[in-house]
Amino acid sequence: MKTIAEMLRWRARLDPDGIVLVHGDHSTTYAELDRRSSRVASALVAAGLQPGERVCLLDKGHDEFIEVLFGVAKAGGVYTPVNWRLAGPEVAFVLNDAEAPIVFVGESFADEVADIESDLAKLRKLIRWGEGPDHWQPYEDFRDGADEVDPRCDTDASATAWQLYTSGTTGQPKGAELTHLNLAETAMLGPIGFGPVAPGERALICMPLYHIGGSGYALAAFFAGARLIITREADPGEILRLIGKEGIHHAFFVPALINFLLQHPDCAKTDFGSMRSILYGASPIPAELLAAAVERIGCDFIQAYGLTETTGAIVLLPANDHVPGNPRLAACGLPVYGNRVRVVDAEGRDCGPGAVGEIIMQGPMVMKGYYNRPEATAEAIRDGWFHSGDAGYLDEDGYLYIHDRVKDMIVSGGENVYPAEVESVLFAHDAVADVAVIGVPDERWGEAVKAVVVQAMDADVDEQTLIDFCKGRIAGFKCPRSVDFVEALPRNPTGKILKRELREPYWEGYERQVH
Repeated sequence: MKTIAEMLRWRARLDPDGIVLVHGDHSTTYAELDRRSSRVASALVAAGLQPGERVCLLDKGHDEFIEVLFGVAKAGGVYTPVNWRLAGPEVAFVLNDAEAPIVFVGESFADEVADIESDLAKLRKLIRWGEGPDHWQPYEDFRDGADEVDPRCDTDASATAWQLYTSGTTGQPKGAELTHLNLAETAMLGPIGFGPVAPGERALICMPLYHIGGSGYALAAFFAGARLIITREADPGEILRLIGKEGIHHAFFVPALINFLLQHPDCAKTDFGSMRSILYGASPIPAELLAAAVERIGCDFIQAYGLTETTGAIVLLPANDHVPGNPRLAACGLPVYGNRVRVVDAEGRDCGPGAVGEIIMQGPMVMKGYYNRPEATAEAIRDGWFHSGDAGYLDEDGYLYIHDRVKDMIVSGGENVYPAEVESVLFAHDAVADVAVIGVPDERWGEAVKAVVVQAMDADVDEQTLIDFCKGRIAGFKCPRSVDFVEALPRNPTGKILKRELREPYWEGYERQVH
């Protein structure tokens, strides 16, 4: 497949009457998706969208989201979904950074976008799903008022197809540019890793579509011919209901969601007999949780390790390694076909088996770069190798193990949280003289955000006040769940905070299995 648009055209020719999307009581065939996405594309072109311009989407999951995904591809634009958990100022930053002239907004986020609309420098048109300001065009009018003929404005296969935003280590997220070739590689290899997937089998799409684990998994399942059962969000009760009602065969879950499913009162009465594979990843998973999930659900489990910058899973631990007591359950797995993974020291030399170094990757799944961030791109991709910022090691058989993070990123419920971003918010409070943000163990979320604060002289502030201060300034999942107060933070001679020393007391006696 040369482009994302060609992928849909191909599927629509193969099986025009086959059902591809299910959301609630509404289903869509391949032919219908092809026609509707062509209308979206024609409407985008009529609205003045130029090849390579970004089209942003802010809403939770539904079938029309997928119509726009393919419509943007047919119009030659760049699909740019926005994290719906972000606060208003963060949304404004992403929309302006993407220089998006056209934005689709769901009813739940209409007020938030209306508040920042005047701050969006490049904005020309807003389309709404559901209610919103009168000057925003309703989605049905936008789509159905356009020509059904495919405009075929496909760009080159090496051009950017998707732009997915990653959390920023310096407080500003970066747009990772994924090309049509990147995505075609993921789509074609995905079903091999989490399959095999037979045409017509049902794949649950419950992870956020702004995330590579949501949109990327959906694209791979689509390529394999699966029927995509789309939920608005990852609600454990609804997921369990759909597994039984729809006979779900395949799904991608983050470990926190697996935990929620097993703890839900409906889990005991759910029939998992249809399930054939669960792909999991994006955050640590305790060994005991994995064992309980394998026993209760009883299907194949495949672990995924990757990043937005690698178009998702670039390393997979196959189902046949998920055997109780197998030491390889501590590994991430083996590189996906056609991609290479190395572990190198500070001088870029390969580390021997068992020696810890930085994990770097090369291959057709590595991103093009960061949008309008040449320095960040040059830092991340050196001599054709993407530097992950994660530390790990390889064993004698080439299995990759994560040892720790070079960066201090926290992974909470599958979402990346960079301490610098949270610290910058807390530093704005008059009562905070010094602060460090770390990840601590959490049974529900894998890791939870904790702030360690030195109070300013003569200041008197409590934990809840600082937590509330963060709310509204950054996304809820980034806000500290707890705050500790100390006299001073440990630092090395150059002044860098020794976060490992801060973390160690919280992780004592806890098996930290980082994937």
